[in-house]
Amino acid sequence: MANRYKNANFDLTTTDVTDIYTVPSESRAIIQNIHTANVGAGNVEIKAFVYDTSASRAYQFAEHTVNSGNSKSISDGTIILEESDKLQLQAASADIFEGTVSILEFDRTNGNLKVYLKKTFEEI
Repeated sequence: MANRYKNANFDLTTTDVTDIYTVPSESRAIIQNIHTANVGAGNVEIKAFVYDTSASRAYQFAEHTVNSGNSKSISDGTIILEESDKLQLQAASADIFEGTVSILEFDRTNGNLKVYLKKTFEEI
């Protein structure tokens, strides 16, 4: 089972809900932080969603107003994503927010899981 630290950088150029990160089909992921900066003018709202593929719908989990020239961590805690789920963001105004997402991804393919289990049991 391989663990990979990743980042997903974003620049929200639209007010539409935007896919920022999609979990690979054989993986799960922990979103450790979503950090954004208001690089535009005015105090603008940003929303965060998890798109749950198994339920075929999005769930909003955060909503913050970020002042011009400021930055903010918009995830108020750790977010767990399952296979093919998506992290989505939406800005109230276009071309205002840029940022990065810190991700720990777990590969759950059978081959990797078997190697992990074999190594674990050999150590016991």
